Amino acid sequence: MSTQPPTEPDRPLLDSGADTDSAYLEKLGYKQELNRTLGLFSAFGVQFTSIAIASGIFTTLIVGFGFFGPASFWSFLVGGGLQVFTVGLAVAQLVSAYPLAGGVYQITGRITGKPWLAWQTGWWLLIAHTVAVTTVAVSIAPFVAGWFGVTFEDNTDALPWALGLIVLGTVINIAGVKVAAVLNNIGVVAEVLCVVALVAVLLIVKHPTQPLSFLSESGGTTTGGNWFVPFLLAMILPAYAISSFDATGNASEETKDAARKAPMASVMANVSSYVVGIFMVALIMLAIQDLPAVMESTTPVKLILDTAVGTAFANIFEAVAIVALFAALVMLQLTGIRVLWSQARDGQIPAASWLRKVSAQRIPINATLTIFAISVVFALWSSLLSVLAAMTALAWGMAYGVVVVVGFYGLIKRKLPSHPWHYGIVSPVIFILAIAWSVVLCALLIYSDPTHVGLGMLLVIASGAVIYMLIPKSRRGKSIDTQAGHL
Repeated sequence: MSTQPPTEPDRPLLDSGADTDSAYLEKLGYKQELNRTLGLFSAFGVQFTSIAIASGIFTTLIVGFGFFGPASFWSFLVGGGLQVFTVGLAVAQLVSAYPLAGGVYQITGRITGKPWLAWQTGWWLLIAHTVAVTTVAVSIAPFVAGWFGVTFEDNTDALPWALGLIVLGTVINIAGVKVAAVLNNIGVVAEVLCVVALVAVLLIVKHPTQPLSFLSESGGTTTGGNWFVPFLLAMILPAYAISSFDATGNASEETKDAARKAPMASVMANVSSYVVGIFMVALIMLAIQDLPAVMESTTPVKLILDTAVGTAFANIFEAVAIVALFAALVMLQLTGIRVLWSQARDGQIPAASWLRKVSAQRIPINATLTIFAISVVFALWSSLLSVLAAMTALAWGMAYGVVVVVGFYGLIKRKLPSHPWHYGIVSPVIFILAIAWSVVLCALLIYSDPTHVGLGMLLVIASGAVIYMLIPKSRRGKSIDTQAGHL
């Protein structure tokens, strides 16, 4: 990673797409070390599975109910649109310019020439992906345990099951990107089945439905007609449901024609997840039979489906959703591994030579084991789903907030290399809106839980600064050898 904002190279014009990818990677300072096997569908699947919109809503819609009741539909509509059509589009354009493992870490460093800032943003995303792995494991542990007749009395009961799921996901990632890609594709199919089944059954199966005006019902979350603050806080819901915007970017060194297909796959996954989410949230809200019971339930979506279309369908939907969420766990871990490996490849982390090691199967094996260990630490630190989810969203929000600011600077100063995925004269407007929304979202997340989320993020930043200072001075912030990709 360069210590000065470089004049980035144009992409070579070669006949073979694979040769073009490898040649441009070499011009950016790296050799092809990972298997470049992912096509557009698999790249789409990495992002779509990481989002896991249908199964994610199954476990996180409780957040919307808690802040704003059924009226949180409007928060999802507005907040999700701001997420997808500002931050999502901006990050996709930056991925096209820098299709490198490491995503935000690489983009920030190459535009600003400030390794410490790049390292921090990479650290935040590493934490976001790692905590997200733990979050998914904790969220699905009660359902998986229930299949074996086990019920939890408190949050600590979920720990062994969550750890088991993290271990299983790690084993799959160690097996290789092709194995992970197969599970990823299964996850895509499971997500599509969830979407089609839920939408179809709620539209076709006869059941009592609420009028559209019910979507303005706050469920007792507002007092004295003050709806604005609950409406804003409920916009945290789409931040939980639609994020990880650079998942395809982190897998771009394993994607064919990455400068085009990685951002295209990202936008396709983000937009389709948003549209699907709107329909799903609306149909679920309108299927509510007993609002007070739903507002008090710890599994409100399952309760709604049980009463609307029957327990049998609710159980089938649950099973498919859990498969999709487990696939999301694997993909979130995979992208987090690529962030850590990218930092190690640049020598910008302690024990870099050990962490950058690639196995005979071309898997970043030691980075994988390290991400596994960090996920376990977070599982031991907290099994409270709301804290883990908020920490994940804030780490993502801050990292993307920094990169869209940096990207806007690079755009107006013409520091970005040529890239095929862009929005022409509309690009600056998209970046400005992305910056504004990132500030609002981070403020909302901190306001929702200043102690756990705000102070927790300060601890993440402080620990990142300490780790950065532990990098040997001979390597810290130094440029890579642009021919070999080594320090």
